[in-house]
Amino acid sequence: MMAIVLGLRLGRWGVIGFSVLAFASSFIQAVAFYQIAGHSAAQRAAFAQTMTQLASQLTLILPPPTRLDTVGGYVQWRSFGGLAIVFAVWALVSASGAARGDEERGLVGAVLAAGMTRFGWLASRVAAFAAACLIAALASGLGLVAGAAVEGESIGFSPVIEACVALAALGLSCYSLTLLVAQVTSARFATAAAGGVLLTLFLANTLSRTFTWLTSWRSLSPFHYYELNQPLVPGGPFDLRATLIMFAIALVAAAAAAAIFQSRDLGSPLFRPPARRHHASYEPSSSPLWRIAVVRGLYERRGGLAMWAAGLAALSVLFVTVTKAVIQPLLSIPALTQYFGGFVGGQLYTSFLGNFWLTFAQLLFAGFAIAQVARWSAEDADGRLEMTLSTSQSRAGVVVERALVLTLGAALVAAVSGLAVAITAHYQAMSVSAERLTEGTLLLVPFALVFAAAGSVLAAWNPRAAVGLLGGLAFVSYLVDELGPLFKWPAWVQDLSAFKLFGMPLSSGIDLGGLAIMVAIILVGFGASILVMERRDVGA
Repeated sequence: MMAIVLGLRLGRWGVIGFSVLAFASSFIQAVAFYQIAGHSAAQRAAFAQTMTQLASQLTLILPPPTRLDTVGGYVQWRSFGGLAIVFAVWALVSASGAARGDEERGLVGAVLAAGMTRFGWLASRVAAFAAACLIAALASGLGLVAGAAVEGESIGFSPVIEACVALAALGLSCYSLTLLVAQVTSARFATAAAGGVLLTLFLANTLSRTFTWLTSWRSLSPFHYYELNQPLVPGGPFDLRATLIMFAIALVAAAAAAAIFQSRDLGSPLFRPPARRHHASYEPSSSPLWRIAVVRGLYERRGGLAMWAAGLAALSVLFVTVTKAVIQPLLSIPALTQYFGGFVGGQLYTSFLGNFWLTFAQLLFAGFAIAQVARWSAEDADGRLEMTLSTSQSRAGVVVERALVLTLGAALVAAVSGLAVAITAHYQAMSVSAERLTEGTLLLVPFALVFAAAGSVLAAWNPRAAVGLLGGLAFVSYLVDELGPLFKWPAWVQDLSAFKLFGMPLSSGIDLGGLAIMVAIILVGFGASILVMERRDVGA
């Protein structure tokens, strides 16, 4: 029991942050429903018809909606559909930190030395996250109840609990799968490898709506079983079998992770490739490249960058293929061909890619920045930052080096993904504006740096809370972009969202004003992180 309490204490920032985030998401979406859907049956029916047409373009991210004329159906789609991704990211970061981050900090070794078994330690972390996940999921249900109560409408207690249990089951299954992957891989690649697995499972489910040959594979994905539950929709199902399958996935994956944990050494993966034979030497390398700090940083992150670049390139190919599959049948309809008359050519495909691929790329680049901030936070706790500063490198130099390494790394990942889009579009006989594609791809770099600058300040102020707070900030930024136009918020409020500042470069070109604001945020953020780091003791 004490180990579970310890696990909750270690993850307290995540529990607090994601609970507030889940509550805010459901509350805002519920209030937004009444603002934009109206109160009469005719108004809500018209709203549901319009939103259903919009939802058909978002099935790569959110499940198809049902009964959008009701607050339950709308929140089930907009809030609980999006929270599935948020909880999966939370599970990824939390589990990789529990499996590998705590080992690097020496916490696991200390706990095992105190007499706790490896199985007991891993079981306590799973139980602690299960409790945390349920708390955050219940917060999302409370947000829906509160939002409906503001408008004088009541929501049934049973459907809310069922929706929360399904969301917690999904988060727990993603957590256990990440634990399993982290036991097999090394600490350096654990987060990227587990993220690749979860993303593959997510896409296996979402892409099966377009590619029927994936239908048989989506049964492996916990996201598929989560979507079978729609209890908030009036008369919607709570699939007990699907929920139990998600818990079964969590149990089996956690048991497998525990078995592997018993078999490997702390700090090592399950399978370690044979090391190359070389003569032991204690002399520093004579290569002049190692004297360039940025080169050192890129080389250290070479594996992660390669995985990010390969993953984004593969996704780019998929999204271009999906775009062709969506547009081609529309162009074969004479009436729609006349309707698209002004867009046939580069603009049509370029605009659709902006809505499909670039929107998803923004989310992934925000995740890329959060992953780098998690690494910076870990360096503060495991002694790497202290060791770096002992080489006479200034704290300001550390922050500048981090910014430059992330800039070059993001540029590499963006360039590879953009090139993959261009090549695939060429072989698919899709006319895509090369100029707009280049601009949109390169704009992903300052977009990622906006979150990195905010994360740099958080990592300098409170490293342990940095990842959770930055994840919440990214989600709030996304909500501001989505809800700002609906609630007619002032322009300066909407400009607080990095997603709003990014704009639609593939459709409308680069928004120079938004780019200028992003650059200002980047400079101010990294400058503030230098000041904060100068005033805080390392490890405190």
